Amino acid sequence: MSNKNEFSFLFPAPKTIRWQNHSLDIQNLCFPLEIMKKYDFLFDCFAVKNKNRGLEIICQEKKVLGNEEYIIESSQSRIVLWANSQGGQFYALSTLLQILAFYKKSGRVPGFFIKDAPDISFRGFLLDVAQGAYPLLPELQRLLLKLALLKINHFSLTMGVPAKPESASRSESHKVSIAANEISMIAALALKMGIDIYPAISVEPEVRSLDQTVCIDSANAEILAPFRSKLVHIELSEKKQTESATAWFNRFLDVCRFYKAQGKTVLVWGDSFLQAPDWIRKIPQDVLVLNRDHTIQKTEAFKKKAGPFKKHHIPQVLCPATWGQARFIPDMRKSMTNSSAAFAAAKEEKLAGVMLTGSAAKGDGSFFEGIIFQLFGAGNLFWSGQAPRPEAFSLWALGQDEPDLFRVYTFLAQVDNPLQHTHRQYLFEDPLFAVFSRQDNVKEIVARYRKTSLYLKKRKIARSEMNDFLTFAQHMYEIIADKVEFSSCFLTWLSAGPGDEHIRQSLERLLVEVEKLKNLYIKLWLSRCQPDGLARVIREFDFLEQRCHYLFQASVHPAARKKLLLELENYSLPEKQF
Repeated sequence: MSNKNEFSFLFPAPKTIRWQNHSLDIQNLCFPLEIMKKYDFLFDCFAVKNKNRGLEIICQEKKVLGNEEYIIESSQSRIVLWANSQGGQFYALSTLLQILAFYKKSGRVPGFFIKDAPDISFRGFLLDVAQGAYPLLPELQRLLLKLALLKINHFSLTMGVPAKPESASRSESHKVSIAANEISMIAALALKMGIDIYPAISVEPEVRSLDQTVCIDSANAEILAPFRSKLVHIELSEKKQTESATAWFNRFLDVCRFYKAQGKTVLVWGDSFLQAPDWIRKIPQDVLVLNRDHTIQKTEAFKKKAGPFKKHHIPQVLCPATWGQARFIPDMRKSMTNSSAAFAAAKEEKLAGVMLTGSAAKGDGSFFEGIIFQLFGAGNLFWSGQAPRPEAFSLWALGQDEPDLFRVYTFLAQVDNPLQHTHRQYLFEDPLFAVFSRQDNVKEIVARYRKTSLYLKKRKIARSEMNDFLTFAQHMYEIIADKVEFSSCFLTWLSAGPGDEHIRQSLERLLVEVEKLKNLYIKLWLSRCQPDGLARVIREFDFLEQRCHYLFQASVHPAARKKLLLELENYSLPEKQF
């Protein structure tokens, strides 16, 4: 009899596992050829080979199963995968390949029966990078596969409006950064994985006075064309100054009618309707409302936010955040608490589901590696209703057992928690005035970030896509510690002649470190993302270098030195308002 924790490496954990009184020889496997062709990317992911002989794998349809439900049943000579949809088939196959990959070295698998189904029906992820790091195609494909393995079944891709040639002044954030043929390729891949990928677009309709037909501009028609989904996530333009609230709401209804005529379901943010509760009862019941909040963290608060829509039987999805502003590495603890609260509220209130919002101002923290810890936790929870198992984390993230990775991310989840401000604020604040760090305990900031840098430096994780990100994090924490320490000592050193050497050495080291960190960031960005949006963050690195150069030059010239001393002595910290 197998140990009850025998399959603890699986992600997400299946609902039902029963052990059979036999074991299976998996040294030779025989998969159907059409399955091998259809899911070649999945076999590559788990490095499972088909030898066209040996243990037979059979895929069968079973109409009585739910849409995403599946069964895997083994006997001594074969394994049968039962499903009632393409998504169910993908989930069954990905679970089986996890098992085969894990037991490949031993060559035998204990006999088993698995029956599995989701806890909630809508399990989504919104990638909102219209103003930040738009992923390259390989990065987007990698993200989709990781989401699919967590059995996420909806993916909302924020799209800008293509810039018109005559509109050179239009912001770069409104350009579509992915070609139509690439979207078609991604949509076809997502369909095989059981993911419904659909666009999130900004809509500013004009209504013709004669027939009241909504005219969606050609730019949005161009965006929608490559998507196969029957969903469209709209963000209606804000109410114009000359427009009444009723007129704005009527515009929304026109948009809903327009897309309904095209056979699409509209998803819309619920925020605007909360300002006028009378509107809520007039929202069409075929609209799916998205209720977001980045800071709730409490089940009761999510339920309260959902209440006005539930009262009028409007279907809705709760949308916690995976990362926040002013961070390269998200607040993992807060994000995981937020996701758990949204999931609990969706279950208790019988809502459609939960969608993680991967949004960040200016692209901060939008590298996939920054959110994998909370993404893994949330994905497991949304499907299985269970907290994730540590032993499965690195198998999902790296495709191999690497316990250090779980330890590293657990450690990173604690770093910023007791501090008043974020690592990004400490990094880019003016080293002369240090408005953020001087409101905190300087010694605590320095000790915490220096300890984290040393911890990351000692970890020996096998070479993978994670290393560049963690190397960047290690250098970032080291610079913050040095920079905060320098800022706290600068006035003392400037006031005393013997401090000149300290100033010179500290600033020389900081300039080298900042340049190195900037280059690491550029390399990281360009290996994963389109160049659009990179300049914003580079300007912040440049500002930091310019300030260090200025302090270096000013500290060696008597007149400038005297001015610096006067500035620092007369400088008073603002009230704690950040």
